Amino acid sequence: MDITQLRNATVVVAYDDCRILVDPMLSRQGAIPPFRYLSGQRRRNPIVELPDEAPEVLETVTHALITHCRKGHVDHLDRAGERWLRERRVPVLCMPDDAEHLARLGLQIQPLNAQGPTAFRQGSITPIPCLHGEGWIGRLMVHGHGYYIEQAGEPSLYIAGDTVLTDDVRRCVTQRRPDVSVVPAGGAAFDLGSELIMDQPQVLELAALGSGLFFANHMEALDHCPTSRAELLAAARAQGLAERLFAPADGATLAFKAGPGRQGAAPGGAL
Repeated sequence: MDITQLRNATVVVAYDDCRILVDPMLSRQGAIPPFRYLSGQRRRNPIVELPDEAPEVLETVTHALITHCRKGHVDHLDRAGERWLRERRVPVLCMPDDAEHLARLGLQIQPLNAQGPTAFRQGSITPIPCLHGEGWIGRLMVHGHGYYIEQAGEPSLYIAGDTVLTDDVRRCVTQRRPDVSVVPAGGAAFDLGSELIMDQPQVLELAALGSGLFFANHMEALDHCPTSRAELLAAARAQGLAERLFAPADGATLAFKAGPGRQGAAPGGAL
């Protein structure tokens, strides 16, 4: 299994004959309004372009997977991503709550089972609840779902989605024991209210609980995500987690193995 980090939460998970595009935010730099207005450094989003590798990687995509998209969550499905999926008629895996919204956009939806696993290829996809912020800010958000993906002969994979650290997230990592977990680490927050996704301490706490490898993203692409890759990796080294926690640059591909030799990741080429 290869995973390519494109930008923010947008990744491509590659199996031998299947390429899953997760949460496509494909807009040009600066196409989306700021998420923070009161700081002195207001910037339009995304704050970086897609990497040079993106067109070649996107050409391989066979499916899409959406964690959440309603109520203005354009950092997980923006207009450019909608158009790209619609024009190519890519099958879009989603939760039932998002199905009607995505169908109205003209996308080819394939709703997943909200209560348990859905058969997919040589395995299954199981939803894991997200908590996209706590307190009053959380009541304004669409919380969405992460996904636990199993495929025969491949590493098990947990895509956490936009979530703070919760008991559901902890249980997924400690009881299901995914070989690889893709987790948001940007510490996103608006001008007011609590954090919307995991920050550096929460990601490190989760990595310490788990036994697998951790692929941290949702950093350095949006104006309301303060955590940097360098800061996260330095903290991981200080806590003895450097061999299990990665924060790949946009455009980078990591290859993961199943079985006894799975405790490692190797750089891969563009898909």
